[in-house]
Amino acid sequence: MSNEINTNPTVLWLTSWYPDKLSPYNGDFVRRHAEAVSSYMNVSVIHVVRDFSGKVTKDVTTEYYKSGNLEEIIIYYYIPPARIKLYEKYLSVRMYKRLYKQALEKLLSEKKTVSLAHLHVGMKAGLAALWLKEKKNIPFVVTEHWGGFLNEADEKYRDMLIITRWMWRKVFLKASAISSVSGCLLNAISKIASISKLTVIPNVVNTEIFYPSPGKISKPAKFIHVSNLARLKNPKAILTAFQKVKHLHPAAELAIFGSLNNEVIAFAESLGLINAVTFHAEVPQQVLADNMRESVALVLYSDYETFGCVVIEANACGIPVIVSDIPVFHETVKEGVNGFFAEPRNSDALAERMLEIIKMRSSFDSDQISNLTALKYSYPVIGKKITDWYQQVLKTN
Repeated sequence: MSNEINTNPTVLWLTSWYPDKLSPYNGDFVRRHAEAVSSYMNVSVIHVVRDFSGKVTKDVTTEYYKSGNLEEIIIYYYIPPARIKLYEKYLSVRMYKRLYKQALEKLLSEKKTVSLAHLHVGMKAGLAALWLKEKKNIPFVVTEHWGGFLNEADEKYRDMLIITRWMWRKVFLKASAISSVSGCLLNAISKIASISKLTVIPNVVNTEIFYPSPGKISKPAKFIHVSNLARLKNPKAILTAFQKVKHLHPAAELAIFGSLNNEVIAFAESLGLINAVTFHAEVPQQVLADNMRESVALVLYSDYETFGCVVIEANACGIPVIVSDIPVFHETVKEGVNGFFAEPRNSDALAERMLEIIKMRSSFDSDQISNLTALKYSYPVIGKKITDWYQQVLKTN
């Protein structure tokens, strides 16, 4: 294969995470990266996923989607449960590798200008990337999104099976270059092995969906929180802080979007907030953007993050953010410009910041926040950043 970007090049995307019928929002940020790159070149995504319950198929089903220069191939497979789970896992991995190999062989027979593959999340699509390099001599780059390399993570790389860690490390070492969405995550990855060619390429925001409200919102102060409500997102601390805010501003509201968590809902009830807090399941980005535009600020009070896509989405809508004072957020938030920092795990400090936002709500320049965000994270900017990265990699291969 040629190692030069051709007139109509195709880059293969091998994705461990990607939206599909089983998990419609899983790795949606990877798809947005693909959409951004497809403005500059052809992108062919291959995503293989096991259907544990047989919801989509009891065999193997392949679905094809095409939108402009973006081609998506989603392959579902089913493996019947086995009494010996280790054997079941072996069968699943074997099927996964076989289906990826078949899909790659077919795609490569149709595409004559493939010079590079782009792997998203090292395992387990890294198995396909290694095969592609070893058997077809096509180099690959990696964008890592998984937070398990961080010391703060609940599920850590160092706690995984030896074989998994060995394969993940091999993927990194065989890659022509590695990127991640934040410097914090990239620094953690660099400690896994002596890896060079490290680059930060942040997440992207669709500014055709996330944009400022044309007029000032005169409604009572409404805050918004978006997450899966896992422990690390500290939803109970947010609710505790909001209770303090509501004591001084009885009309204040809080909208929570993401996974519906009965324990968190019950906690809101115990605080007497059930009429002031609304809980919503995961929604399309258009719906989320509409709610952000109605809010005075986004609150994201995590113990750790690899990036925090909702931060730049809120900023693109022209609203400031309140985030925990942890290193990764200092890569996207500037105090007093597009948001505020709150001391971690301190609901009183968070409440003070929320009250400060209410007091200063008219002093934030929505257009400036939105414009600065677009200059850093829009589709054209990130799409070009990724394709420029491809060019640099291919020149040195």
